Amino acid sequence: MMLEALYLDIALLVLTAIIAPYLRKQPKILYVFASLALAFTLLVSLEESLSGTIATGEIATDWFTSLILTIVLADVLVVVASSFQLLNLSPEGPSFIATLLLGIAGLIGLSHAGTILMLLVSWILVSVTSYAMIALMKDKYSASGATKYGLMSLASSMLLLLSLTFVTTQDQNLSITPLSSPPIIVAVATLAFSAAAFGFKAGIFPFHAWLPDTYGISDPYPVAVVVAISKAAVILAFYKLAILIAPIVSSHWLTLLGILSVLTMTYGNITALLQKGFQGILAYSSIAHAGYILIGIAALSLPDPHLRYLAMLGLLMQLVTYSFAKTGLFLLAKLIRQKESPPLKLEQLNGLSRVDGSLAASSLILVLSLMGMPPLVGFWGKLFLFFSVVGPATWLTAIALINTGIAAAYYARIIKAMYFEPGSPNLSKDRGLKVAVIISAIISLLAGFIPILLPIQ
Repeated sequence: MMLEALYLDIALLVLTAIIAPYLRKQPKILYVFASLALAFTLLVSLEESLSGTIATGEIATDWFTSLILTIVLADVLVVVASSFQLLNLSPEGPSFIATLLLGIAGLIGLSHAGTILMLLVSWILVSVTSYAMIALMKDKYSASGATKYGLMSLASSMLLLLSLTFVTTQDQNLSITPLSSPPIIVAVATLAFSAAAFGFKAGIFPFHAWLPDTYGISDPYPVAVVVAISKAAVILAFYKLAILIAPIVSSHWLTLLGILSVLTMTYGNITALLQKGFQGILAYSSIAHAGYILIGIAALSLPDPHLRYLAMLGLLMQLVTYSFAKTGLFLLAKLIRQKESPPLKLEQLNGLSRVDGSLAASSLILVLSLMGMPPLVGFWGKLFLFFSVVGPATWLTAIALINTGIAAAYYARIIKAMYFEPGSPNLSKDRGLKVAVIISAIISLLAGFIPILLPIQ
């Protein structure tokens, strides 16, 4: 029954994407169809997360991959359901919706990939649709960001193809199952090339060069959607890779990804501290958050199931934190930044609390969640991630704690601008986007109470 529902929701997404260009003159119908398709997919994903593991050849999913998908679907549904006014005014609105739905179909493929071929095809679909969404805004800033994003996505896909070639030539098996004792050099090479491939997608140092130009200067609206999809795709791909080779390269996995995590979070946080633009801060902090996520991914190779479980909980909480906070804050940037205007400066947020108190309060919650302030969901994400490696890699936890302190400094600058600096931001009258920011804040607040109910093994 679950497989039939899965096939049906993919069919709904693809069908809606196909008919989207023909509904340009009936935008309300299109957005109702898109919202219903996303809502149905969300319900199916949530049901799968409660049903346990599903493994039938090409299809393989479990509670973790289903919850990753559920988080992103909830985030995207909030944005799409609140964007009618914005996309209705844009001639590219239907194309954007179609591209987004195809990207979600690719993400479903990643979460359900039972074979290497399905993993690769789904990865390419997510990559192509991600940079296409940035490019569809068609202003000069988005065109520049999309070009760099597209080139890096191409490099990412080619590196992934190369790394998976190592696996298939050794095992002669396309299923995503633990490899039967391949040479250690093959497993390490697969890990290295895959880390580079996923690093390009997530903005992991030193594969991050595209991200500041894409997130930092492009139109904030498509970025608000892409941020969640791209990070979820990387977590899912690493998780599938861990099934293949983590038991064989356990120590190398922890060391390599731990080092990349340190470099990524340190570079991202220090560079964000030097930024003068609001979008620039959000861009470089996205790099830093890729470093935090790598902590949980590094812990997937640990032999202790309790630590792996903590890492998976941490990844889920961190994805909730990152997805809704970054989505809400990029939508805030969209409410202030006019089309074709330069990237948003931090001083353009000055006085937001006096212009719109509810929007400022919601943005404050999102910033505090990213900062890791209890009891918000961001606190739990960092707590679980740091505890998962505190024994096997104490150095990694210590450096992550230092980086958390560095991040607090630039997040405090955003709060200062909104509440303590004189000014009067010129806000868009798009009520839908404002509602999306508020809903994102409410979810970030309520999600902070979920870990209290979780069964900690």
